[in-house]
Amino acid sequence: MNGQTNIVVISMTSFHTENEDPGAQNTAIDWLKSSCFEKCHYGILFLHSLDSDLIDDSNTLMTRRLEALARALPSEFPVPSRVYVVPSTNSDPSETLNQRLSRLKTMLNGNESRQYHASLFPGIFKGQSETAWCAALLLLKDISETQASGSAPLSREPALKRMVPQLPSDRLALKDLADILFKEFRKKRSGDLGALITLARTALEFTPPEHPSHHSALINLAHLLYDRFKKEGTKVDLDEVITLRRTAWECMLPDDLEKQSILLELDDCLYERFRREDVMADLEEIISLRRAALECTPPHNRCKQLLNLANSVHEKFQKQGLVDDIKEAVSLADTALGLCPPGHTDHPVCRDLLANYRKAKVSARGARVHACDTSSFVSSDIKQVVKKVFFETVEKFPPRLLHTRTGILCNRDTQLSRFEHSLQYKQFLSPTSPRGSQQLEREISDAVLKFLGFAMLSHRWESGEPLLRDVEGKCIYDLDDTLGLVKLQSFCNLAFERNFRWAWSDTCCIDKDSSAELQEAIGSMFSWYRQSSLTIVYLSDVFDDGSLANSVWFKRGWTLQELLPSHTVLFYTRDWSLYMNCDSANHKTDPAFLEELHKATGIAKPHLVNFYPGMDDARSRLHWASHRRTTRPEDIAYSLFGIFKIHLPVLYGEFAEHALGRLLAEIISDSGDVSVLDWVGKASSFNSCFPADLVPYQTVPHVQLIPSDPAKRNGLDPEKARQLYDDLARSPLARCVNRRLTLPSTIHPVTAVRLKESPTSPSQYTYEIHASRLKPVDVTLSVKLGHGAGTYMLVRPWHPKSLDTTESDDNAVWSFLEQLEQPFNALLLKELRHNEYKRIASDCTITVCVQDLASTLDSEVMTLDIV
Repeated sequence: MNGQTNIVVISMTSFHTENEDPGAQNTAIDWLKSSCFEKCHYGILFLHSLDSDLIDDSNTLMTRRLEALARALPSEFPVPSRVYVVPSTNSDPSETLNQRLSRLKTMLNGNESRQYHASLFPGIFKGQSETAWCAALLLLKDISETQASGSAPLSREPALKRMVPQLPSDRLALKDLADILFKEFRKKRSGDLGALITLARTALEFTPPEHPSHHSALINLAHLLYDRFKKEGTKVDLDEVITLRRTAWECMLPDDLEKQSILLELDDCLYERFRREDVMADLEEIISLRRAALECTPPHNRCKQLLNLANSVHEKFQKQGLVDDIKEAVSLADTALGLCPPGHTDHPVCRDLLANYRKAKVSARGARVHACDTSSFVSSDIKQVVKKVFFETVEKFPPRLLHTRTGILCNRDTQLSRFEHSLQYKQFLSPTSPRGSQQLEREISDAVLKFLGFAMLSHRWESGEPLLRDVEGKCIYDLDDTLGLVKLQSFCNLAFERNFRWAWSDTCCIDKDSSAELQEAIGSMFSWYRQSSLTIVYLSDVFDDGSLANSVWFKRGWTLQELLPSHTVLFYTRDWSLYMNCDSANHKTDPAFLEELHKATGIAKPHLVNFYPGMDDARSRLHWASHRRTTRPEDIAYSLFGIFKIHLPVLYGEFAEHALGRLLAEIISDSGDVSVLDWVGKASSFNSCFPADLVPYQTVPHVQLIPSDPAKRNGLDPEKARQLYDDLARSPLARCVNRRLTLPSTIHPVTAVRLKESPTSPSQYTYEIHASRLKPVDVTLSVKLGHGAGTYMLVRPWHPKSLDTTESDDNAVWSFLEQLEQPFNALLLKELRHNEYKRIASDCTITVCVQDLASTLDSEVMTLDIV
């Protein structure tokens, strides 16, 4: 193939290894030695089932055959660098051909002294000559590439990866061979269509774009792919046919006689795809092609082209309802009718189409006239409907948003004005918009939601943050740079870059001088983050290689209710690059990031991904917030309103423990959940059962449970057990009104208090406390107890939900008894006047155990008033 030497085809019969038929191998060796030429570049075209490589038969392994063939070559010639495997069967569905080829390569290249480079034909040989010739052509292509790169063998991975040959003469020679084979086998009525497509692809590859027959190669391949599409109907084939025919049409000369037919074929393919997928871009291209076809057609022969163009324009009118389109369709059909006088074969078609288009035009005009004359859905009324639905929809959104393209802060009136200039708004005013009131309002609401999709910023406040008065009526991109402004500008531009029209930041989108607006913003903040299309978290203290958990963002109170409600979140580092360089569209769905986020927050992954606000597991939610801080102490409570789905007044200036007290009172009153009372620390002045701050919730309560012993049930009075169970089940839910906690409990009056030893410090007293139905317990308290034991009691708060009502009555009672015998953390109460109680010694954990299960059945159930 290199000037003097042409293609040499060596054919030899198959043979087995020496273990079976050494005579056949010796014959092959002698024949090869007499047939090889000094300058010949070797390539082996191996027809093989590949299945035999998977069984333990040394006489049929391809490796052994190739080794024998290599030994048969004269010693001064290199071992062939190319082995092209043509599979003849594909009987094992558990392993793909490429997997088998990979195993074959491993066997072939086990010996470093003989390096084969195996490629796999992309099909199965079933006896068709076109398949065999196609494989031979691709082998010759491999050899040509080896020559072009010198003597160094080229690894091909995968088998049919295209590599541009370096020798033009080889390229064109192979092109000529491919053309001959393609034309020869194309004449056949049947054959391997896949092999023909491969031949056509190879011929196209060997044909440079500047070659006169390049467009012919494009057309040949497109024809074959279209044949396969008509048989199999695959989208991939249709898409490629469109690309090939479009490329061929664009590269053909204007006077090429075949150009018109290619244009029509491309038109057919595009319409087929439009019919399947209903993509307007295809219809627009069809219209453009038909305009081009019309220009290329002599005026007296334009009737069909005019009608084709009219049809496509009319179809566009049906999709979009634009009056200009139906006007053009009428004009085109009228021109076509002028070319086809009565008696012409196309005259009836032109007449009928013109009549149909005029009817559509009249209907569209009549709809507009009717809309202007009626009182329900005239244009002005539709505008009023749009305005009404717009303001109803945006009630859930922040009242001010930054327009990311212009950098202007827009209130709701300005947002409406921008919506009224949008394409969506104009479509509602068109005659084809839905006329039914409910459907129209539903579609307007959907359009507004899509138009106002916004990104929100979550960050830590720093110095120089721009406020509302700093940006109102100005373009933020034009303002002088401060640290806070740079952050805001970078955030808005990032939102714009990610295709969001609107953005929101808590720095400048809230009027903090208005207490009413501030109250509304705090109450709505959780909902706003839930409604946002994207939350961008900016970590100004995290660099590219920094740790997420070290950021102060995870220590701030407000950021918790910014993280949890957001469905889509992306974290950015100090230089506004994505954290971990993650290419995910949502960090919450990235497993590696989600694991790191879980470790940084201590929040379970299901809550991070799909959080629901409310009272469920209230103590865990308080635990999430217990490590966080806010600049204004009372904000630590306000920042949790959305997480618990609570609506309370924001009273800046109140004591922080009063703000927290109001939150806990609402939680208990709404849910009856007494788990929030299980804490150890400083008591609040709001109520003695409430902590002064969230710090006590950092500790997760833990009581060592004892194994349950069913034998303890023997001898118990079932009537007493049932009575105690019913008393607790009928107890009211805990509630807190006017700072007074009403708490259903089982009570254990203190019967004796004994000071065990002299206090080591003025604030530490160790007592042995005896209470009815409880084992004595030693506790070290920070308060000194009086001698009157009758004024104290240990109580166990109860929530009716802790009683299992899903089991049968007897099983539910026994499950209840198992709870009663477990140790529990008791509250130590002191009786005051007027039957009121107060928790004391809240800075000490008092874990108590019952004396025995039988005595526990005598427990008294009381609803206590605690202040």
